[in-house]
Amino acid sequence: MVRSMTGYGRKETMYGAFRLSVEMRAVNHRYAEIIVRLPKAYGVLEDPVRKLVAEYVRRGRVEVMISIDEAASSEAEFQVNWDAAEKYVRALREMNDRFSLSEPLAAKDLLQLPMVISEKETVAVEPQSFCEPLLEVTREAAKDLLSMKKKEGQKLAEDISSRLADIVSWTREIAQSAPVVVEEYRARLQQRISEWMQGAPFELDMQRLAQEVAFFADRSDISEEITRLESHCTQFSELLKQPEAVGRKLDFLLQEMNREANTIASKANNLSIQRLAIEIKTELEKMREQVQNIE
Repeated sequence: MVRSMTGYGRKETMYGAFRLSVEMRAVNHRYAEIIVRLPKAYGVLEDPVRKLVAEYVRRGRVEVMISIDEAASSEAEFQVNWDAAEKYVRALREMNDRFSLSEPLAAKDLLQLPMVISEKETVAVEPQSFCEPLLEVTREAAKDLLSMKKKEGQKLAEDISSRLADIVSWTREIAQSAPVVVEEYRARLQQRISEWMQGAPFELDMQRLAQEVAFFADRSDISEEITRLESHCTQFSELLKQPEAVGRKLDFLLQEMNREANTIASKANNLSIQRLAIEIKTELEKMREQVQNIE
C-alpha cells in the first residue's frame, strides 16, 4: 500500500506521577531521517526510541518530540522545619522578655522566616525506569502517525491511478494513429509530385518515391517508444500495489515515461499525435508532484 511521507501522530500516558507525551511530525525527505527531542536528563532513551520509530518509517524526515513532566499533586507539597521554627520561637520570646514587648506571635509570621517551610524534595527516578512505558506510548504515537500516512497515501494512489489511466488511453490512441501517419505522408508526397510533374518532360521515378517514404517511415517510427511507454505504465500500476517503499522507483519510471513522450512528440510528424504526447507530458508532471510525497 502506498504511504505518504507526511503525517502527524500524538499520544500520552501516565507513569506514576509523571505524564509522558510523544508527538511526531513527518515531512518529505529524500532519505529516512528520525530526529528525537527529549529532556536532557533522559538522553539515554534516545536510541531505543529512534529504533522503534524506524520500524514505522521507511522514508521521510520524522521529528519526535517527547516531554516527561511530573503531574501536579493534590496533596501538600511543603514541609515544616520544626527545629528551625522552635529556635525562632525561643528567640522571639527572649526578645519579648528582654525588651518588655508584648507583640503576639502568629504562625503566618513564622512561615515568612527563612528555612521554616520548604518544598518537599521529590524522590529521584532513574531515567532507565521510564524506558518501557515511554516506548509503549511512542509505539502508539507511531501507529497514529502511520494511520494518517496510509490514509493520505491512499488518496495519492487514487489520484495517480486516475491520471495513469488517461495516459494509457492516450498511448493506445497514439498506437492506432502511428501506422496512418506513413500512409498519409505517402499520399501527400505523391500528390505534390504529381502536381509538380504535370507537363514535365519526364516520368515520376516510383522507386525513388518508395525510398523517400521508407526513409520517412524509419525516421518517424515510434513503435518502440510506444511499447516502452506501455510497459512503464504497467510497471507503474503494479508498484502502486506493493507494500514496500516505492517512491524512488515511481519517480524513476516517471522520468523514463517523460523521455518516451518527448521522443514521440519530436519524431511523430502528426499534429494529433503531438497533441496527445503533450497531454501525456502534462499529466506526468502532475504525477511527479504527487510522487514526491510518497515513501
